[in-house]
Amino acid sequence: MTTVTTTSTEALETNLSRLSLSASSPSPSYPPLPRWKAPPQTQHEVEWADILTVDLSLYDTDKPKLIETVQTALQRDGFFYVIGHGIDIEKLNRQFAIGEVAFDRVPREEKEAHRAQIKEKGSFMGYKLQNYWEIKDGVRDRIEHYNFYNNSIDPVTRHPTALRPFVPEVKDFLHTMRNTVLRRVLNLIDGVLGLDEGYLWNLHQDAQGVMGDDVFRYMIYDPLTGQESKKTNGVMLNGHTDFNSISTLISQPITALQVLMPDDVWRYVKHKDGAFVINIGDQLSFMSGGVLKGTMHRVVSPPEDQRALRRLGVFHFAQFRNHLPLDLLPSEKVHKEGHIIFEGEVPTTNGWEQTRVKSYGTSNFIKGEEYDIEVIAGLQVRHYH
Repeated sequence: MTTVTTTSTEALETNLSRLSLSASSPSPSYPPLPRWKAPPQTQHEVEWADILTVDLSLYDTDKPKLIETVQTALQRDGFFYVIGHGIDIEKLNRQFAIGEVAFDRVPREEKEAHRAQIKEKGSFMGYKLQNYWEIKDGVRDRIEHYNFYNNSIDPVTRHPTALRPFVPEVKDFLHTMRNTVLRRVLNLIDGVLGLDEGYLWNLHQDAQGVMGDDVFRYMIYDPLTGQESKKTNGVMLNGHTDFNSISTLISQPITALQVLMPDDVWRYVKHKDGAFVINIGDQLSFMSGGVLKGTMHRVVSPPEDQRALRRLGVFHFAQFRNHLPLDLLPSEKVHKEGHIIFEGEVPTTNGWEQTRVKSYGTSNFIKGEEYDIEVIAGLQVRHYH
């Protein structure tokens, strides 16, 4: 097997430990901001998804156990929680406060000026405003999101005026997430697939520092009207798999995210204070030959005691480096237990992402009772109602 890791395992472990410690150290001076007030958790009984938990505080002392947990989670559910990551909860909460700035302190006219080139370029950079996607039967979405990219074409001046003072902080936080959470999770997945440690990280960031076009997102849902909810059966965002490699969201209290579990039942993801919720997307699932599961998930109207509340989310969508073919990884496990996904021309990492961004919620799909079908590169992609 070809080794792509450019540092020794010992040096890598030392660097990751230092990053974990620094994640909870005092922050540099950032602009003042009102504290985010988390909404109350639901008191209603719902059916929770049985999602496993990975405690990264055990990364240096019991890595085999973590690898075993990740393997079970990604082959069974495609989702897991991460705790013990070393990022202080106040830093997490401050990201929600910055998200409120993106939606409440930027005038509509300025949002329009920063509208993402979704259909034109397959890019989410900027604002996705409400009513862009169709959910079902003419009902349009009530979702707004604002996206940062971690590449060189995302300078401070690219952002709305109210957000500019916070751009360095957002980029610092994204850097911390990549190095304290994403990197260690990828190393654990290396262990699951029998790859040399650092292989998957190298596909996200090479020795020269070239990275994929990660997306860092603030996302807010306004409640559906009663009539809209009736038409969509309460669905606010249709069931889908993510387009990227690894998705990470900061757990938040509004009970609305559902995962399609192995028994074909939609169940809610339970909130855990200070935890991340992680799932794999299409790109990593394809490159694993389906060994790792890209799981369907959707957002629905919350239980009655939360139904009138807005749902604010903070996400990191990691991307492989651009122009990599979505071929099978050089893993004995992948080639033995997986299968070839694309029979014809193999899409590239960024090509797949751009195609899905352009068509999601806007194209004419093959309609079905439970889900609609979109065909991309000969592959049937499902969009659940």
